[in-house]
Amino acid sequence: MRSVCLALETSCRAGGVALAVDGALTAVRRFDASSRHATTLLVHLRELLTASGLAPADVTEVYVSVGPGSFTGVRVGVTVARTLAQAVGGGNAIQTVAVPTTHVVAENARTLPWQHLAVILDAKDDVTYVQLFQRETQDKRQATSDKRQEKERLVFPKPIGQPRILTPQQMLAECPRPITLIGEGIAFHPALAEPVDGITLADTALHLPTAESVYHVGRRLALTHATTDYHILLPIYARKSEAERLWEKKQRQATSDK
Repeated sequence: MRSVCLALETSCRAGGVALAVDGALTAVRRFDASSRHATTLLVHLRELLTASGLAPADVTEVYVSVGPGSFTGVRVGVTVARTLAQAVGGGNAIQTVAVPTTHVVAENARTLPWQHLAVILDAKDDVTYVQLFQRETQDKRQATSDKRQEKERLVFPKPIGQPRILTPQQMLAECPRPITLIGEGIAFHPALAEPVDGITLADTALHLPTAESVYHVGRRLALTHATTDYHILLPIYARKSEAERLWEKKQRQATSDK
């Protein structure tokens, strides 16, 4: 049975979907996700499959960028992934993989010469959501035409610890050196873009997550059986929603007034 995989990226303003067949990327579509309607994503998915002579029933895996990112965008991507798994695969045939968006952004920098990497996303209220990575190497052996084995060394970003909510000043004071900074959050915090010894900024073209990187990270997770049942496929949020924070603030005020 052949593998047909869809990779979904809706966590930022630059949306995208990718299609891979039998472990090879075959098509990518990018779109403006600033309005992030589920119907728009479904249209792109249908067109991508149709152009490749495939139907939704052919899909065997869905990798989805689960955040942090746009509150609405992340929910759209996760909802579509869950719907595909439930409605098309009946909850059995389609495997779903939850791909943290920080890992997707880190994948963009895989070929850069960094020693430590910090993916920085904006968490609002003058703080950032930070995930650190270190380089991990893996040897991959490939058979050549004369039946000899060639060894290729692959490099992957490996997360260090858990993500943290930090102010830019805390981030600069606590991060290891040398380090490369990458991520959409840098643009929201000018202090992170100022020249500092031991800190390098990745090219801004690499700061946003892409569907291709969702696929590459998701593929590695799937090969290690790090899949997520669609029933418990949930978004990752940098912080609670504004509505939740306002409600909690009102509750604290009401309690203190008693």
